[in-house]
Amino acid sequence: MKWDNVGKKSRHPAPVRRLACGALAALLAGSLLLAGCTTKPADDQTRKVVRIPFGSEESFNLTYGDYFAFKFPDVEVEIIPIDQIFVPGKSYYDAYEKLILEQKPDLVIVHSELYTRWANKGMLLDLEPFARKSGFDLSQFIPAAIDRLKENDEGKLFGLAPEITSSGLYYNKDLFDKYGVPYPKNQMSWEETMELSRRFPVDPDPEKRIYGIHLKYWTTFDFIQTLAATENASYISPDMKRLTFESDIWKKSFKHIIDGFRSKNLYYYYKDGKPVRYGPDETKEMDLFSRGKAAMTISGTEQLFRMKQWGTQDFNWDVVTVPVDPANPEYTRSFDVGTVFAISANGENPETAWKIVQYFNSEEAAKVKMKMDDVFSSRTAFATTKDGQSLEPFYMLKRKKEELDLTVTVPDTFYPVFSTPFQLLYIHEIDEAVNGRKTIEEAIHTIQTEGQKLLDQAWAGGTPPPAK
Repeated sequence: MKWDNVGKKSRHPAPVRRLACGALAALLAGSLLLAGCTTKPADDQTRKVVRIPFGSEESFNLTYGDYFAFKFPDVEVEIIPIDQIFVPGKSYYDAYEKLILEQKPDLVIVHSELYTRWANKGMLLDLEPFARKSGFDLSQFIPAAIDRLKENDEGKLFGLAPEITSSGLYYNKDLFDKYGVPYPKNQMSWEETMELSRRFPVDPDPEKRIYGIHLKYWTTFDFIQTLAATENASYISPDMKRLTFESDIWKKSFKHIIDGFRSKNLYYYYKDGKPVRYGPDETKEMDLFSRGKAAMTISGTEQLFRMKQWGTQDFNWDVVTVPVDPANPEYTRSFDVGTVFAISANGENPETAWKIVQYFNSEEAAKVKMKMDDVFSSRTAFATTKDGQSLEPFYMLKRKKEELDLTVTVPDTFYPVFSTPFQLLYIHEIDEAVNGRKTIEEAIHTIQTEGQKLLDQAWAGGTPPPAK
């Protein structure tokens, strides 16, 4: 297949298809009579073309090829590759938006942040007229998911998401019983959660030690930021120009976590200021909850999958909601919709695009997905139990709306990830506090003042100096 110099596929490619003769094929086939695991292609005159931006044709085939082959044999997919448009130092949002406006796709499959941005810019079509016309029942979706999708300037439904993302507080009932600690409850605050975690004794032998709560993959900053964000605190001002670490909420969050690291009630992620690297062995080793070495953890479906995968369900456990802000106990930042299917406002085939959106958000597709993967469906019919475990805590809370302006982003050189100078700064300062070389207040002050200098440099377009 050939591409021209703007990344647009030639007008007459072969249809994007990948037939499978395995479990997915059997599920997708449904009542279809399969002969040799083949599907009769549609006549060229009846085939419809749908253009979709995606990483690459290969990645699209791996993700959606089987679905299209079985459910849309009359649809020819043209992939507009997007993996080549992202350049370090350039705005991800601007590059993607430019491609949408120039290439005019029919269907877009995006994450929730881009969905909201594009909805606010008039780049997507309202789906409720399509749903009414086709008789697609939107009442079968959980209200929190629909409310999230209507979080845009017009309050309209510009997309549908087959799944939600949500986390819960998992707890080891056997450990709580052994040490006489009361079980966690739904809608606890972080204060209450950390109090429970501190009630587990700290064995001097690290191999025998039980940690009150452990969050694998999280950095120290992730942990502290989550506590602060639960009470609606951001580390940066709405215009992305000023750091806000010296507020009372941030100071409280720093103290909770650093005191936990100091007492060894919380597992410290860094050795000599260097983070744990997660290879295959480390991933299993660091899942302290599944190994029975942590009383609590926070996770979504991944924890269910890991425990099944490693065969470590040899203790009694349960799940409650993630900790919440006591002032707003019905809301959480851990709830969101997953991948959103939407129709581009400037595409040529909105009706065909709607049929695709409708299928991927249908009950039939949900049944297939729930059997194939560990996911949380956005449909109420699948929001009750999974493998005998109640899913209520994952669906109980509503999404706390993001207050920051998503059209304003921090320069890439500043983001607190991927070894940027700011990340190295906070790793160093937290390590200084954990090991007693600085007070918590001193570490926070340095993160605030030195971090602000790095942020100012990033906005000025300069390259911040390496962290010491």
